[in-house]
Amino acid sequence: MAKSKSDIFIICGEKSGDNHGSFLVKELLKKKPSLKIHCWGGNMMKQAGAEMLENYNSYSVMGFLEVLQKLRFLVKKLNKCKRHILEFNPKIVLLIDFPGFNLRIAKFSKMNGFNVHYYIPPKAWAWNKNRAKILSRYTDMVYSILPFELSFFKKYNCRIKYVGNPIYKQVANLLKNKKSSQKIISLLPGSRESEIKYSIPIFKMLCKKLTNYNFIVCAVNNINKEYYLNIQELENVEIIFEDTLNIVSSSQLSIVMSGTASLEVAYLNIPHVVVYKTSKLSYYIAKLLVNIKYFSLTNLILNKKVVNEFIQDDFNTENLISEIKRLNRSEVISELENDYLKIKKTIGLKNSSKEVTEYLLKSL
Repeated sequence: MAKSKSDIFIICGEKSGDNHGSFLVKELLKKKPSLKIHCWGGNMMKQAGAEMLENYNSYSVMGFLEVLQKLRFLVKKLNKCKRHILEFNPKIVLLIDFPGFNLRIAKFSKMNGFNVHYYIPPKAWAWNKNRAKILSRYTDMVYSILPFELSFFKKYNCRIKYVGNPIYKQVANLLKNKKSSQKIISLLPGSRESEIKYSIPIFKMLCKKLTNYNFIVCAVNNINKEYYLNIQELENVEIIFEDTLNIVSSSQLSIVMSGTASLEVAYLNIPHVVVYKTSKLSYYIAKLLVNIKYFSLTNLILNKKVVNEFIQDDFNTENLISEIKRLNRSEVISELENDYLKIKKTIGLKNSSKEVTEYLLKSL
């Protein structure tokens, strides 16, 4: 077999994957500085020490309609990624989340004799259980960050380990932060263009109506800054880039786009509501395919409604104003804090980056 130009080839497709990957790269290079790590990822993995071959901004697409509109383009990117894997001939192909793209790479890599590991597997328990079969067939090891996933994937004979959740490590030092004396609501509109496109106009209407509150929009650098201009003109709104956890930790409450962020906010003990909106067609298709009781990880982990979820048409200013009033009640805050504690106990204290690093180094 040809000589390897890479020890580990990492592929992610959005900001949270890049974030998790960066912690992993740091831990890997700390344990073994001579490692050659290449990635299709973002600036965080690059800054951590990986050589970036392609930035995820060039191929990150979410939503059924959005994927269909860019299908030909995405196939070209997929083929380019396959060529890179063959060219660099890595000892391990490590896939992080991003299942629409990465499951295809898993199949290609395994069929070409590569050692395939998957960190943060697709949520096959929510929809498309066939993805669990693909994981079983085309991966050598799967690393889960959600404790309830193990029993599901093991039914499909996946080689899977629970490695803890990276959120614990990320927020641990922020739990001592004091909340601001001002009435601040943090707004987390998401990290993808499709999410921000739908959330910012609704947030703007909310900020206009609640002039007695100050709002901070948690913005991200990987999105065109013009998306935030629509809300920036308001006097009670501040936009801060790339400091989400610090902002949330000092907020009175938070409004969070569904995703990893909802769990981060829960870990910081901040009362919050989860929202989500996408194109009508994408939402309609999702309703047909997705079979889960809740959207947010906060609710899924305890299998109960810990926080309210306003999805699609329910994501509107009237519902948000009503929920903000509810989240200011002391009995609601107390109940939330009890549930947040249960979530932390369920997830445990494992350092996921260290756990995955150990398994990867053993596999080299």
